[in-house]
Amino acid sequence: MESSDTDKKNIMSHANHISLDLIPDPFIILKSDGGILDANTSFFTLAGLGRDESIGRDFRDVPLLNELAPKVSASLASGIENIERMSFKNRHFEVQLLPFMHEDRYWFVRVVLKDITNFIRLEKELLKRNKELIIVNTLSSAFISSENIDLVLEDLMEKVLLITDFHTGWLLIADNDQYFRLRTNRGVSIELQQHIVQGGVDSFSHEAIRSEEPIYIVEPSVIARNPSLRDEGISFLAIIPLISNYHVTGLLYLASGGNREMDFDFAALLSLVGNHVSHIIDKIKLFQETRRLSITDGLTGLYNSRYFYKHLDSEIARTKRYGNSFSLMLFDIDNFKNLNDTYGHQAGDDVLQELARTLKAVSRETDVVVRYGGEEFIIILPNTEEEESITLANRILQAVQETKIRIGPAKQVSITLSGGIATYPFNASSARVLLNAADNALYAAKAAGKNRVICFQGKMNEKNI
Repeated sequence: MESSDTDKKNIMSHANHISLDLIPDPFIILKSDGGILDANTSFFTLAGLGRDESIGRDFRDVPLLNELAPKVSASLASGIENIERMSFKNRHFEVQLLPFMHEDRYWFVRVVLKDITNFIRLEKELLKRNKELIIVNTLSSAFISSENIDLVLEDLMEKVLLITDFHTGWLLIADNDQYFRLRTNRGVSIELQQHIVQGGVDSFSHEAIRSEEPIYIVEPSVIARNPSLRDEGISFLAIIPLISNYHVTGLLYLASGGNREMDFDFAALLSLVGNHVSHIIDKIKLFQETRRLSITDGLTGLYNSRYFYKHLDSEIARTKRYGNSFSLMLFDIDNFKNLNDTYGHQAGDDVLQELARTLKAVSRETDVVVRYGGEEFIIILPNTEEEESITLANRILQAVQETKIRIGPAKQVSITLSGGIATYPFNASSARVLLNAADNALYAAKAAGKNRVICFQGKMNEKNI
């Protein structure tokens, strides 16, 4: 009879094990004192334990369950279900704590571990992709077709710091001589700006370029030996070379006063930021070049008439505001048609190009030199009255007359100019009238024998045009 009762208990126990094993997820039942009442095979396999050695053992002694001790105690005390997440041996689990009462007096807790490793990996990938989209959208919004490129770069720098969680940064961009110049900065003192402009970080730039790495981290000991960086409180410095067509066209510096952990995710973020900043700077340069071409004469490299009209309006508005004056010089090459007929249009182009160089060389830095069309050239002279304009015009006439222009392998020619000068507001009250006054003075110079400059006299009335 006794043997029969034992057999029944063994059969029931075996049946319970079979029923627990029907649950695919690791599953364990804990008693109120923390002892292991039972579990399924999936749990024992995961924990690396045998059934016999585990039954009755305190669950706190099992590494897999140790970190759940506070939550298990809370569930037993409150009788409230709870859900937690935990990691074990590179796997991620959602842990369900399900307390229940047996015979209205004994509390137990069922613990179910659902493997969510794939879900976590997918979640991280989606978060990464979402972060990349945020970075791309945020940085791309910094590029707006604007004539003030400095404002665009400032906006770009601000967005880079926002994305990367840095408070200090600066951007160096290579000029035509491949010298890296400071273009914008954020969180940088005047002293450090001067240090950068004077070449104080050039050695870091050269090392970053030589390393050919997407991100170059300056050693803290090296930073400490730079007084300007040390005084700025910088202890972490990352340099991201900006690549375009396999060449470094810029350097993005990011700095902070505390240590930054350069793990794979952070390095990937900085690399992504660098790639998009490079792309945006390429777009800015393309925009600048497109704009330059739209206002530049293709043959001489001088400003074209489109730019002239726009700048003339701006100069009149500025003059009205500040109450000063400016002058306009209109030049025409004497006997240019004869030169073309004698030597050909290629020779004519050579003459136009050489004249453009002479006008640029003799004019002042603030003057705006324009190829107005054909063989006509205009110079806008800001803050310049008639007397000073005459002096500059005569200097131009002399320089042009003394220049020998090569128009072939062994042929040189000299040219002369005729010019007309008009001054605003003394000779005219509007841009249209001012240009017409200069044109009338030019025709007077031609009629007087050429190779001379004449100033318009009096004030031209709109009705006289």
